[in-house]
Amino acid sequence: MSSSSKIACLVILMFMVLPAIELRGQGEESSGSTSTIPAPGLNDEQKKGENLFLQNCPLCHIFSNQKKRLGIPTPQLKGLFKNPSSEDAVRRVILKGIPTRMPGFQYDLDPKQIDSIVAYLKTL
Repeated sequence: MSSSSKIACLVILMFMVLPAIELRGQGEESSGSTSTIPAPGLNDEQKKGENLFLQNCPLCHIFSNQKKRLGIPTPQLKGLFKNPSSEDAVRRVILKGIPTRMPGFQYDLDPKQIDSIVAYLKTL
């Protein structure tokens, strides 16, 4: 699939399909996908992180059958913190992104917001 085809698919997904996806766990999920059902017992920082995640990250990181049919991968976030050095690496990726794969959020999120997202991701 060419780059322009991939971009077209993402634009279609963003404006037509994504609004139909129910982000709070009422939609369809695959096994092993990132759950959007609020985890029981989240503290205030983790809840803020969950809200920020749902505002900024669902286009790529929430599974849907529509994305599956279009061949759009859903990068998994479960198990990001298997070793202690993972937190700094995850924080760097959120800030700087990954060229051609993920935008950086260094200009959109402040350090406290990134801390909250990292705290939420640790609950997955």
